[in-house]
Amino acid sequence: MDISLTTTQQLSAVFETGTIDLSLLQPVLEQYAASMVEDARDQWPVDTGISRDAWQAEVEADADSLSVIVFNNARQRGRGYSVYVHRSGERRLVWTEVQERLTLDIIPSLQADIALTLAEEFRS
Repeated sequence: MDISLTTTQQLSAVFETGTIDLSLLQPVLEQYAASMVEDARDQWPVDTGISRDAWQAEVEADADSLSVIVFNNARQRGRGYSVYVHRSGERRLVWTEVQERLTLDIIPSLQADIALTLAEEFRS
């Protein structure tokens, strides 16, 4: 099994009344995608180098949607295993720690930076 952490947020109705060039947000999304991957790798156990290094992110920004997809497709003997990684002696799967940190810390900061970027665009 592979890990793909996905959260969907809708833009507020205030942003739906006009045309917004969402490509303006591409640099913001790319910056956060890199931060998300770095954060996931920092939380991952050091002794699982293959799966730690397998964290990646993809960014998509088009006229209708924004996406940052964070995933881990680590393979060993042709099988995905990162979803099963846990710290020695612990039952909690490490990917749940990664998801928790993304959800509670990084995504709210990303949303705030998106709002600031859009507000600056509206002012100009």
